[in-house]
Amino acid sequence: MKQPLLKQSQPNLLENRCPSCLFMQLEGVLVQPDQIDLYLTINFDIQCESLPQGKMAFGLKGGKLQLRLENGKIHHQFRELTGLLTLVPQKEGQQLVTCQVRTKGSQKNPAWDFAVGPEQPVLQGLLQKTKLATLDAIAFPCSVEATFDVSVQNIYLTEVEGLWPANLSTNQLVILERGIAQVLSKRKLKPYLSRIELQFDNKE
Repeated sequence: MKQPLLKQSQPNLLENRCPSCLFMQLEGVLVQPDQIDLYLTINFDIQCESLPQGKMAFGLKGGKLQLRLENGKIHHQFRELTGLLTLVPQKEGQQLVTCQVRTKGSQKNPAWDFAVGPEQPVLQGLLQKTKLATLDAIAFPCSVEATFDVSVQNIYLTEVEGLWPANLSTNQLVILERGIAQVLSKRKLKPYLSRIELQFDNKE
């Protein structure tokens, strides 16, 4: 019996809420009638924000990529994006940044934790169409929802100008920076920073 071919719909949703800070894409390549290779493109950088009293810039120390699968599963041995990776610089003079990636979660809800290496304060650079994992389709339509989430602890202020006096103590600065990170998280980065939905179905 001839197995049906599959097709990928265009992303039902592609949302990057702070694209200068994090831009994410996810693609599916059909390699078998019931297997889909998922490829991740993700770019990290500094995002600048203008405020009435001044300006600030922030980046990410880490974050979590979470997949939610419907009619599909990803075995642990088929999660290929893991270990110590080097992000490709996208600006002249930008230093190489390493990124530690660890995978966790169940077969239906796998996750990848990203963390900046010790040599730099924030993630900066690109992973271009890097194989994330192989998805086994159980039935069709098969859908993938991907979100990239960050916590307050993942936010790092790289520049602050005009928001407070220059003679503050270190402890005062820490408290103020933590407060700004909490406001950023609530207003811009929650419930997620990026979100993508893909769906695969049978051809008629």
